[in-house]
Amino acid sequence: MTRVIVCALGALCLVLFPIFTNADGKIHSNGIAICSVIINDMTEGRVSLRQARTMATAIANSGNKHFGRITCGDMWLYMAIVFVESGFRNNIVNYENCRGMFQVHAPSWASKFGIRYADLLDLETNAECGIQVFKYYLNLYGNVVPALSAYNSDDPYAARGYARAVLATRNKIKNRYIKLFRVYREAPMLVTVTSLK
Repeated sequence: MTRVIVCALGALCLVLFPIFTNADGKIHSNGIAICSVIINDMTEGRVSLRQARTMATAIANSGNKHFGRITCGDMWLYMAIVFVESGFRNNIVNYENCRGMFQVHAPSWASKFGIRYADLLDLETNAECGIQVFKYYLNLYGNVVPALSAYNSDDPYAARGYARAVLATRNKIKNRYIKLFRVYREAPMLVTVTSLK
């Protein structure tokens, strides 16, 4: 049932909202601007709009690179993972040596991807690794819920609560995005990133 709902939502997102990338792989600036406002809002301003734009661009570029496209639905999911994992902080290391905004486990994934632990605190590198880890589990389990559970615990069933938390956060991001997108669509020339709040 969850799979059907996720597929239906994904199809709806493709119809209602622009794909974040065009045919030449260029990231859609309006989508990035809206996501930047959402990140700024979710962090209560601790992440500035400029930092949020850099973060959103890194996430979108990495998703596009590893999946060959990025839709609004993809972006909402990746942002939800980052929010649940780190609250959009990139300079953190937890007690299990997970690093950066995607909280990539340094010992296992850094060696698998051939990078140094310290590089996981680089925004772009962390986004690349985080999305690669998610893609690995998505390919392995074929469904978003077990992939998210495994992302958190290495087990497709051990962290279902985590998966539910990410999907609930994704819904909040989606609802905020829809609201901001409508504002932008109605008056694109009058709306700036800072006035979307």
